[in-house]
Amino acid sequence: MRLDIESLRAFKAVLDHGGVTRAAKTLNLTQSAVSHKITRLESRLGRPILMKGEHGMVPTSDGQGLLHYAERLISLHDEAAAHFQSSDLTGQIRLGATEDATSAELAKVLGRFGRVHPNVSLYARVAQSLMLNFWLSTGEIDMAILQTFTEDMEPDDIELWREDLIWVRSVDHPPQLGEIIPFVSFDNNSFYKLAAMRHLSAVGRTLRVVLECPGKEGVRAGIKSGFGIGLLGRSNLEEGLTELHSDLPAMPSVSHVLRSRAALPSRLERNFADAVLLEMKQDIGN
Repeated sequence: MRLDIESLRAFKAVLDHGGVTRAAKTLNLTQSAVSHKITRLESRLGRPILMKGEHGMVPTSDGQGLLHYAERLISLHDEAAAHFQSSDLTGQIRLGATEDATSAELAKVLGRFGRVHPNVSLYARVAQSLMLNFWLSTGEIDMAILQTFTEDMEPDDIELWREDLIWVRSVDHPPQLGEIIPFVSFDNNSFYKLAAMRHLSAVGRTLRVVLECPGKEGVRAGIKSGFGIGLLGRSNLEEGLTELHSDLPAMPSVSHVLRSRAALPSRLERNFADAVLLEMKQDIGN
């Protein structure tokens, strides 16, 4: 049995993007070419690997097992291919990122980029979005993965993914809200807090910070305890937390973007941006 890399890549892309149409667009192939690669994989394996789910294509049990190997094989193949292209990139990239961005995907980007480009020095630090933007302005970092309201994106921002920003409360301790809103904040420089103050002020209400915590685990714990309510991206909901449906003002969507300090990024920075996009960009609905 022989499993070719490009068929495995097509299989992974279908699952990453929920269907053949988006996978084809991402891979710059026709839909029929992607379908052919999937059919060829299933023929060689002698069993189905995809099936229709509620929100697009999902793996069968055999497909789930194949995905585990496909991800490793594709990563090793691409890393080996890049290694023997004898990278001539040199220099330094100082990257800032929010806690939400410091995922397994970003770790893969940093590890792989460092191995493929051994003469490049990489340095990363984590902070809140407003601080990251300040560091960009002062030249302390070169690039940042930060959050901004979608409506406030800068022209050169590269949008990686987008999500709803929602009011969140404790499941076990429903709040009784008056004119003054008890608020659990990330820190004094949190743009979530500043946005909450602005939107509440517009409807004649005020915000009172009852807890400041630099990390999302502490913020979620404070909200779960019923100490106050908070603002979180929808992806940060977990057991014990739920969206607060009330007369509080709706918040605009948040975009996670890659932002560069330089108006004209260097060749090194463009290569790094491409690596981030390949691993971290998600489909964004209209």
